[in-house]
Amino acid sequence: MPQPQNFSLIDGRWLFNGGRNDQQKVRLQAENCPRFQEDDEDEQVDDVVRSCYNCAFRRWSPHSFACMVMADIIAD
Repeated sequence: MPQPQNFSLIDGRWLFNGGRNDQQKVRLQAENCPRFQEDDEDEQVDDVVRSCYNCAFRRWSPHSFACMVMADIIAD
């Protein structure tokens, strides 16, 4: 199960607290995510495929990213 404590709900979006450079945390997060879906190869930024940074449900923000499925995951 993903760890929602690694995210903050801001303006209706679940923003990752670790910013854009916490590979260890996003890899663990993605490993445990039932909704992870690999993004197009040209959109991937992490060398390890199973990473939130490489997820099709990730939307970049200026300092981090938003998880577009976290609300659904928490509700399940």
